[in-house]
Amino acid sequence: MAPRLKQLRRLRHAALGDGTTLLILLGIAVPLKYIAGQALAVKVMGPLHGMAFLYYLSTISDTVVGEDDWTRAELWKLLACAMLPFGAWYSVGVIRRKAAAIGGPLR
Repeated sequence: MAPRLKQLRRLRHAALGDGTTLLILLGIAVPLKYIAGQALAVKVMGPLHGMAFLYYLSTISDTVVGEDDWTRAELWKLLACAMLPFGAWYSVGVIRRKAAAIGGPLR
């Protein structure tokens, strides 16, 4: 697999990891804390999501820096989607389109 496609695959996995941890945090852990009084889930998922988010930002930086074919709009889409529940799945679409533009599907 070409190095650029490999990096895009890594970015896709980072986006999905960030999105999944955000959904678990907002959809399960926070309601458990405020409805059932169980704060442990937030204590566990909060730092896990924080690490996943930082890894995603780092992966965006590694992928985009030094490459001339990324537009500002694509970069902002990747960053904005990290802030939205279910946004990661939109980011995956952006990443797949970029992979197709450089000549190969992501697997």
